[in-house]
Amino acid sequence: MASVRLGGNSNADPKVVEFLRESHVFQEVAGENAETYINWNDGRETRPVFTVQTSKNYFAALGIPVALGRGWMESDPNEVAVLGYQFWRKQLHGDLMILGRTLQFDGRAYTVVGVLPESHRTLIGYGFSPDVYVPRYLDGTTLAMYARLKPGMALGEARAALRTLAVRLDAAFPGRWKYSDSVIATPVGGFARLRQDKKMMTVGLFFAVLLIVVGLVLLIACVNVAGLLLARSSARRHEIAIRLALGASRGRLFQQLLAESLLLSLAGTALGFAFALGVARFLASVPLPVPLPIRLHIEPDWRVVTYAAMLAIVTTIASGLTPAWQSVKDSLTSNLHRERKLRLRRGLVVAQVAVSFVVLATGALFLQNLFRSAAISPGFDVRNTVRAEVHLPPAAYADKRRIDLYVDQALRQLEAIPGIEAAAAARLIPFTDTTRFGSELTFTDNGEKRHASFHWNAVSPDFFRAMDIPLLAGRAFHAHDLEGTKVVIVNSAFVKRYLGPRNPLGSTFLWGDGKTPHQIVGVVRGTKNRTIGEGDIPQLYQPLDQIDNDRPRLQFVLRSATPPAAQLAVVRQALRRVEPSAGIEVATLFSSVGLAFLPSQIGAVLMGSIGLLGLLLAAIGLYGVLAYSVTRRTREIGIRMAVGATGREISRMILLDAAGLLAVGSVAGLAIALVVTRPLSMFLVPGLSPSDPTSFAGVIVVLAGTGVLASLGPVRRAIAIDPMRCLRYE
Repeated sequence: MASVRLGGNSNADPKVVEFLRESHVFQEVAGENAETYINWNDGRETRPVFTVQTSKNYFAALGIPVALGRGWMESDPNEVAVLGYQFWRKQLHGDLMILGRTLQFDGRAYTVVGVLPESHRTLIGYGFSPDVYVPRYLDGTTLAMYARLKPGMALGEARAALRTLAVRLDAAFPGRWKYSDSVIATPVGGFARLRQDKKMMTVGLFFAVLLIVVGLVLLIACVNVAGLLLARSSARRHEIAIRLALGASRGRLFQQLLAESLLLSLAGTALGFAFALGVARFLASVPLPVPLPIRLHIEPDWRVVTYAAMLAIVTTIASGLTPAWQSVKDSLTSNLHRERKLRLRRGLVVAQVAVSFVVLATGALFLQNLFRSAAISPGFDVRNTVRAEVHLPPAAYADKRRIDLYVDQALRQLEAIPGIEAAAAARLIPFTDTTRFGSELTFTDNGEKRHASFHWNAVSPDFFRAMDIPLLAGRAFHAHDLEGTKVVIVNSAFVKRYLGPRNPLGSTFLWGDGKTPHQIVGVVRGTKNRTIGEGDIPQLYQPLDQIDNDRPRLQFVLRSATPPAAQLAVVRQALRRVEPSAGIEVATLFSSVGLAFLPSQIGAVLMGSIGLLGLLLAAIGLYGVLAYSVTRRTREIGIRMAVGATGREISRMILLDAAGLLAVGSVAGLAIALVVTRPLSMFLVPGLSPSDPTSFAGVIVVLAGTGVLASLGPVRRAIAIDPMRCLRYE
């Protein structure tokens, strides 16, 4: 299965899908648009639900299984629907008699023919779980194309065939853009998609970093277990010596000790696997603070079980091999030789501290990233604003005139609400949706052409006041702009990148259809568009009245002098009065921009919690070594106390011992962290360096505090030693 893109566009007209199908180059070609909504009336109210519009051959061509019923066929009418599992379970209470029933979508009766399984995954990925699938029904809806390759066809052959088909498409459907300019075919899943999809590559790299960090914590745990097994082998040296004296071979004893380590590893793996299942179920049930239906598909399969089994073997070797070998090797040696075990344990603790430093540094960077991203201004007010999203019934609002009339009526209703200082309509609200254009600008003053890439939006006159976006120069849009020249407002990044020495106010350029001049009448401060950590990106705004606004989805933003949460119900009622059959969602703008902060929050939670786990394991290891050292040095400590050493001096001796281990481990960990954290720069907000000194200093302080806490037990044990008893020790 391959995703197909032609002409540099992610979607294509349905006629292009049919053209590829009729070429018979591929076994089958289907299309989908997963960025649509449909209004569902449940008998009480109308609300928008996430919808995938597809070609009629979608289920048959892609072989998508269903849990109940079937997918639709090309012979079915357009008014059929397949429900997503979560929508069926939550909204329809898992009704097993749903097949054949009708649901009201966009004022029309749709017959339910199937329900998708709980394990269904979309072709988009990222856990996206839409509510409803329907055949394409809106004119102008473009489709992302997917091709099922013929048996034995390689992806390279598919690309070569697509290049030929793209040339034929250019001849059959001539237009401004040529399909042959860009021909892309990528796998829809697996490592091949990770390699070729930049967005997936970023996600994949994050989880690769996460896997490495988890592996480091596992290494710390293995070192801990190895230290405990070394201590245990010291206690069993007489037993092992007797076994050897009675004729047991060293190889046989080595196998026995390694088998004991394997039992520990298997028990730990089983407990960890059970814990992972519980955590996975919990995470799958937690709703994410995003305006999209995202469901985490964390389900174990044979690959996870195989991975767990491999981990059990690896941990057995990592934690049990050295202790077993040392036990057999040193069982008949002198105490002097057995001191090597203590030195080995101390070396393991140094390694633990070093690895813990790396893990904690990674977690600290992501925590710092979260704090800094929360402090970054998105360029507009999110605390005193309300966002409303309206989905008009397409059949009743099929032309620009009706939609413009609705916008005018809705704005009058919203502005009349007590406490509302400004209300505006827009095609897009930052962080909830974005549209980015790549276009050639032709300046009318000298004919200069420049290729520009910018975020686009169409807004009503009060948009900048409602969003509290500062106007740096010129003016905002006016109602009379509809009658005159096409006007635009740009941000300061647009001016800096594309206008050069020109005065932006009054500058005129051609873009879009290449025939209509557009004049800049204002310059505003830039805003974030998709993520809170993005840099300054050029932006261009057009008046909503001046565009061919035939899309039935609209967004409204309101600036409130009272707490925004108190206005939600009033705003919903006002919009409902204007169009009762519209799907309406109202929320505070602060809650709507959660997607922008989600990457930072996920990184901070995952890396921070893993870092704390690594710190805990390192503290346990340090405690174990110090406690073992105190036990081994009981006679020495007793003699020191007998000849006049005070408790403070004994405490200082133990603390200095711990400080030495921490210092060596921290220096080694710092050197390693400075190198291995460099690739994390792609996940951090601008201005935060992977070698951030504040983060590293915080790690050193945390490790020092942990070392002191881990030393308290051994210190108290040392100063409680009775000199008279210890002189008789051994």
